Amino acid sequence: MSGGRFDSGGRRGGGSRFGGSRSGGSRHGGGSRFGGGRRRDKPENGIGRGQPGASLKPVDWVRKALQPFQKDFYQGRIQYAMNEAEITQWRAQYEMVVTGNNCPQPVRTFEECGLPQEFLQKFWGLGFKAPTPIQSQGWPMALTGRDVVGIAQTGSGKTLAFILPAILHAQGQPALRGGEGPIALVVAPTRELACQIEAEAKQFAPRGVRMSCVYGGVPKRTQEYALRRGVEILICTPGRMLDFVERRTINCDRITMLIFDEADRMLDMGFEPQIRLLCSQVRPDRQVLMWSATWPKEVQGLANDFLPNDRLMIKVGGDDRKAAENVTQIVRVVSRSQKEQLLQETIAQYSGYKIIIFTATKRMADELARKLKYQRLYADSIHGDKNQHDRDRVLANFKSNRINILVATDVASRGIHVKDIALVINYDFANNCDDYVHRIGRTGRAGAFGTAVTFFDPSQDLRKAAPLVRLLQKSNQEVPADLAALASRGGRGGGSRFGRRGGRGRGRGGRRFSPYGSGRR
Repeated sequence: MSGGRFDSGGRRGGGSRFGGSRSGGSRHGGGSRFGGGRRRDKPENGIGRGQPGASLKPVDWVRKALQPFQKDFYQGRIQYAMNEAEITQWRAQYEMVVTGNNCPQPVRTFEECGLPQEFLQKFWGLGFKAPTPIQSQGWPMALTGRDVVGIAQTGSGKTLAFILPAILHAQGQPALRGGEGPIALVVAPTRELACQIEAEAKQFAPRGVRMSCVYGGVPKRTQEYALRRGVEILICTPGRMLDFVERRTINCDRITMLIFDEADRMLDMGFEPQIRLLCSQVRPDRQVLMWSATWPKEVQGLANDFLPNDRLMIKVGGDDRKAAENVTQIVRVVSRSQKEQLLQETIAQYSGYKIIIFTATKRMADELARKLKYQRLYADSIHGDKNQHDRDRVLANFKSNRINILVATDVASRGIHVKDIALVINYDFANNCDDYVHRIGRTGRAGAFGTAVTFFDPSQDLRKAAPLVRLLQKSNQEVPADLAALASRGGRGGGSRFGRRGGRGRGRGGRRFSPYGSGRR
């Protein structure tokens, strides 16, 4: 099968996220998830037969002669020493919690970080004034060569927080020889996010640092050609990367920096077996950077396994589930029959502005886009069943203002970074409040302000009323009286992506019940 099916299909990512134990084997020792005497469904590496990486085995690094490499690029770089009072005040100002021994100080300006002049000129050319909070502390942490966990809201500047250290790390290693590479590997959950990371990274990559991006859903030939030429930095989705490793198009012997972006999203999509298998292919003394927007127990477990000793951690923002306060959140309690009229009224108020509309299913996304086009509005849809060419075309049109309304499923809740989206409309409420936070995070980016309007249908969303009320309160947003009434009499649950399994909800790898249709995102 093609690697793309498992990168972009959302729920199927590589089988059950419980397919492997902490050491990469089957959790229960037998072929069945419940153990004992049944036919084995998966190999020992946790990857189902026929999926990318199914034949790979963990590398026995004891038998390999590992060449030393440079990790620490921090010494002599920071240009200004802060005292303890200044450090404490700076971190408190940005609700920044830092843990770990001998954590380096933050930097308040680009110059303080001692970055190369070409980086500074690029920042000035792009109009950047100062590092974002996650960059101010994340850069010094990563440059020490130690493992780092970073937790920050979407749109906070995380990409540059890990890409610039990755570039400096790659530059500091011996040159690649034929058949070698990459040096730094960035793993992302979706092809949209992988492409976005590549686009941002290429703005800063100097000559001599080659990079490429591989992901499923497109032919492998062009990607193979770039890999065989050699790249210092590779950005990938898990399935396609394992596919190339399995085919011996690429090897992981020179990877000394391993970066995971949106780790919580990768677990949500079922990529835990692929992540564990991929880590087993990379030398154990690598530097690992793990970035996530939330910090659930599943991500904590992954971090404990792959960043166990002497790691540094930064968390920006007071609460994992607290949505950005620069997004005005408006919730309308409505019935299904009222949604279309209310949608038209809302769009009319934002005529000419960029709008993204989220739906629960692909069918509804396409249907709404058709209706909006019929009304002579510039709209189009994107979801997991569209091929890569169509997805790229629609996103390019949205970014370049050829269309100003994008209708999407949750496939677009994280991988789209467009700074001028004025309005997010949740036509269907998200599956949980974590996904809701990421949806509304498409607006109000880079210090700007935005608005999110959510249609809340009690017949479908009653169990999510109480978690939504708590989130609105934590975000200092107005709670409608009818929503509060629903929360007071409604059920519990629905608040976390990991909180429910099975039943009539959307379990791991299962389908979500919806009156609008079904299918993958």
